[in-house]
Amino acid sequence: MITLYTPSTGFPDLEVKIAYGLARIGIEAFGMEHVTIQKEGGFYKVIIDANEKEFTKFNQTLNFLTHRLLSSNYIFFTTPGITSKSAKGISVNENETFSANRYLTLKDSLKNKPSENICGHKGESVGNIIGLTSETSYHRKRDGIDISIQQNLPRRPTNPKKLCKVCALISILGIWYTTFIFNMGNREVTVIPLPKENQVRGQRLQEIFSVQHIIRKEWVKAEIPQTVVGLLLLSKIPSSSYVFKGFDLFIAILSRQQGYHVDGIFMIPIENYLHFINYSPYNIATIDKIYSTFINSNYQDAYDTFLTLNNVLLYKDIALLYKFSRLYTIETSPKDTGFTNLLFPETANYLLKEVAMIPQDIIENSSLRSLARTLRYFIRERKYSYADDIRNATEESRVFEETIAKMLREARLRYEQNKKIHLPNENEITEVFKLANQDFESTKTALIILAFSFPQKLEEDLENEDLGIEEVK
Repeated sequence: MITLYTPSTGFPDLEVKIAYGLARIGIEAFGMEHVTIQKEGGFYKVIIDANEKEFTKFNQTLNFLTHRLLSSNYIFFTTPGITSKSAKGISVNENETFSANRYLTLKDSLKNKPSENICGHKGESVGNIIGLTSETSYHRKRDGIDISIQQNLPRRPTNPKKLCKVCALISILGIWYTTFIFNMGNREVTVIPLPKENQVRGQRLQEIFSVQHIIRKEWVKAEIPQTVVGLLLLSKIPSSSYVFKGFDLFIAILSRQQGYHVDGIFMIPIENYLHFINYSPYNIATIDKIYSTFINSNYQDAYDTFLTLNNVLLYKDIALLYKFSRLYTIETSPKDTGFTNLLFPETANYLLKEVAMIPQDIIENSSLRSLARTLRYFIRERKYSYADDIRNATEESRVFEETIAKMLREARLRYEQNKKIHLPNENEITEVFKLANQDFESTKTALIILAFSFPQKLEEDLENEDLGIEEVK
């Protein structure tokens, strides 16, 4: 058994890049079924099911890959965070040879002297490469000053760190086999999966290596909210999103103004994203609709919608459900037409069931859905006052009942003016009030979210019929 240890640099993105690079070399040398990455505290083990005497083959594969892939500057020039000056210092020379022997032993000290490489390895050094670990850069905005508009100020240096050349090259291999790289407006984004499971075997690694090739540069056309990058990325590869089960995402957003600087670093858990995306294709369509609205309209349009959906899913924040449904309806509805866009029924049901944890018998209650049809009429007319008042109602006040009564009086007036509006009967209203007495918050939330969604097929058929409606008392 061959066991290799990453160097405990203290930078989580660098550690996993080196681990992926070592694993990739192991897969090329011995096959994916023989390679496992094992997560440890602050570092990784790369375990290769092979005789220790065969380690020479590993070194041969290391040199083969680095000379074939990294002897030119092309990959370095296209890696975010690596400048042309840095690329010249890291590229592989024709007669250079490298050894992975330094990874056979665990680093005996977590501290480094200022003059030492952060990996603790001796030999030729590579310095100040933000592309290998974005945490070695200062944020673009610091102390209230944006360096992008301070052209006459001295350039701020990055945090000076050095890394041995072997670690640098292996981390580059890890980047180009497992990291998603794309542009977002005028910024460059890297997304790398961090294992949560104790062990990641070669088959899972091979799947990640394959999925990585789906995303290319020039992928995001606008500067979406930075915290939404993970959600949008996964929605673009729905058939492959299962590969990331058991991983978090480490996201680095870089800007290139007076040198590379970090705009944002995020480590995001994605279980809730994956559940939302895999639940229904209509959920993916919801994300696509927001993204399409965002890139085809002004910057602020759909920005808040994106951010609110992200927080609803990431934190399961029930308080934001109404805000999201209202923003989605307003910002994705065409401004120059009478059409009002609403949530897909499947997405509304997901939010009610999986986020708000509302019992299914309330979500599917026919009386509640009947009242939601009436409220939906006013929402389609872009009159949100009734929905706003219901949302703000408390169990102790009479606002819920009073708002519904006021809405039904206007609905009756509209009906008498030959408007095509549904009127619930007296028994249905009574049953809704009874539900509210039993579970006020669930009833209120379900009523609003159902009203902000397109009707299901049966409800749609009913809305298109000329029904004989009982008078509301």
